[in-house]
Amino acid sequence: MKKLNFISVVLAFFLIAGTINAQNTCISDVVHAADASAVLDVYSTTRGMLVPRMNIAPLTPANGLTYYNTASNSFFYNAGSSAAPTWTELSYGNLWSRTGTDTYLTNLGDNAVIGTNLNPFGYKFYVHQLPGPAMTNSRFDGQVEFWDNSTAAGLMLGDINDFGGPAANGVLQLYFGGNAGIRLLANGNSYLNGGMIGIGVPMALAPITNVHLFDNFGNIMPQFFIDQPGPGNASIGYGIPGRNYAVGLVQDSQGFMNDNYKICDGPMLTPPLNYLDPFTMMEIHNENPQPGIIDFNHQSRAKAYQGQNPFKPFGWGQPIPYRIWTPVDFDNVMYDEHVEFTLLLAGGVYSGGGGPAQAYFKVFEEGYYQVNARTDFLLKDYEWEEDIYNPLDSGYVSIAVVVTNAAGITTMYGQGNKLQGSVMFFAAGEEVHVSLPNNLAPNVSDVVYLQQGDRIEIWVWQSLWNGWGGAGGWIPLRVGPNNEPGLAPEPVPSQTFVSIHKSS
Repeated sequence: MKKLNFISVVLAFFLIAGTINAQNTCISDVVHAADASAVLDVYSTTRGMLVPRMNIAPLTPANGLTYYNTASNSFFYNAGSSAAPTWTELSYGNLWSRTGTDTYLTNLGDNAVIGTNLNPFGYKFYVHQLPGPAMTNSRFDGQVEFWDNSTAAGLMLGDINDFGGPAANGVLQLYFGGNAGIRLLANGNSYLNGGMIGIGVPMALAPITNVHLFDNFGNIMPQFFIDQPGPGNASIGYGIPGRNYAVGLVQDSQGFMNDNYKICDGPMLTPPLNYLDPFTMMEIHNENPQPGIIDFNHQSRAKAYQGQNPFKPFGWGQPIPYRIWTPVDFDNVMYDEHVEFTLLLAGGVYSGGGGPAQAYFKVFEEGYYQVNARTDFLLKDYEWEEDIYNPLDSGYVSIAVVVTNAAGITTMYGQGNKLQGSVMFFAAGEEVHVSLPNNLAPNVSDVVYLQQGDRIEIWVWQSLWNGWGGAGGWIPLRVGPNNEPGLAPEPVPSQTFVSIHKSS
């Protein structure tokens, strides 16, 4: 007969005896006192405990019954009743492993799902919650990183972190090639530098600019909208190296809500102080009762006139010689927004016949300029200061726009009226010379194309008077009313002037 070991004898004893009332029991391969807190103390320093092994679950199991399933290689226990067992798996082979303080899901084909039991979605980590009471699906304390490990080196694709420590702001960053292309700060400066951005652009297309707005719904609203509900500027800024521009609406800039649209040469919109504002390039006015006026403030605008000759009676201006085109020497300016007019200096000598002009408008910018000029001739002998009662027959006066380019070449651009100022006829066999004093005010209006550095000049011509006895004479331009000596001069504008406005 084989010798039975100590444990076999003890187990057989329990099987035969049935229920044994004892304070506690110890089963051991060595001498060991049962722990006072345990009903059954199985103790060994060299051996383990083997639970029943089977490939199917036992029938009518007691609540808490445990067995080892040889089909799945895992432990199960009954969390239900014997009539309605609920088998719960305690382990699943070598699915999880641990190295140091790190725990791994070692089966690379498996996924980790937290939440509602669903069919697999193919994600390595999935947090799911069916609709129900509001609660947080997941929470991360600390930095979260996303990596592309398709290469041995690996590159970070994105991260969520505190961006510098507890006192800083939360930040979401997306990477391309190891560099953050998109950075969104909760409270700070954010930027997008990962390529072009399409808003509303169908996925089948691609953005064609840095920011591409696409309206695929036929909306009548603007695709880009800036809303500034309070007084101030609602504007867009444009920057190039060394320069900044601002475009938008200026609200309440003149004491009421006029909403004038402005383009300014500067980083901010400037309120319309006056039409000489050096920063406003264009403004669309909306002041009642004439809304919608467009004003290009940096377009050239100037008006000059000729004042009283200090050496002659009131109303007399520059002397014009007989049959020689002569530049008009303007010596006063009413407005000149960009200081483009050069005037005859005070006390200067008038230009002689044929020029060169001492007064002219020199343009800063290439473009088309609208020019309007007018003068009036007096039938007065400039040297003797006497009325001319016997002007030449068929005498004429005229005016012209003349352009002198940067090389000094002078060209008549356009001639105005050629007006007859005298007529001769025979009466009773004698010559009769009759002046036409109300027909001596020629004017000219033209659009002139100019390049930078070109000059606009106004020239005049007369064939009314060549002096007493044909010795060469001059007649003056009219610059005011021809008052009688001793009378107070009348405060009226000059009769000789020019206005210039850049039209494009």
